[in-house]
Amino acid sequence: MALDLSELEAELNRTRRKVQDWAASRVQLAAERKDQHFALMQDQTDKLNNLQGLKAQLQVATEQTSKRLSDEEAELARTQEAMASASSAVTTTEKRLEGGQLQLRRQQEEYRQRAAELEAGQRQKQKQLDSLRRATALFGERFSLKFRHGQDELCLVMTDVDAFDQGREFCISVRITDNVYSVTRCEPMVPGLDELTAEVNRTNDFATFVKSVRKAFVAVAKQAHGL
Repeated sequence: MALDLSELEAELNRTRRKVQDWAASRVQLAAERKDQHFALMQDQTDKLNNLQGLKAQLQVATEQTSKRLSDEEAELARTQEAMASASSAVTTTEKRLEGGQLQLRRQQEEYRQRAAELEAGQRQKQKQLDSLRRATALFGERFSLKFRHGQDELCLVMTDVDAFDQGREFCISVRITDNVYSVTRCEPMVPGLDELTAEVNRTNDFATFVKSVRKAFVAVAKQAHGL
């Protein structure tokens, strides 16, 4: 059987076209896949770049947050220290205030006691002064005695002492301090006045003291006249 070359060549051409079409489709598919892969790689690269940028931002934010937390912790520590110091100061102040109030109450009590003592002493002094005045009044006519009142003393003025000058005044002033008699003035001065004062403080007998002083004035007057 003779070969038909034209028909064989036509078959080869058809086969060649199929191969070429298949090869072209494979090339096109490869190109499309290449483009898809490139696009995917570009997308992944962009996403990676975005992630790296986000990571950098997160790192900066983390560092800032960490620094802020550190600063806040330091501020908290300072605040706690200041509060502790303030609390200690308040406690100390409260203790001082309590001590001051206690001291004030003690002083107030002492002042009340002293005021009561002074008031009692003043009443006693007034009582004795009134007693002196009554005694002076009782003996006034008998001994030609007059009295003059000072702020806190009694001045006794005696006449009819000097036989040669019956109007002559003999004076003695007596003060009472803390229930103690003391002579503040005596004109003329008489001997033994300290002993007379000690005696009236011992006995509290003022009438006898007045009599003794008058006798002493009489003796001084007589001595002045050489009697």
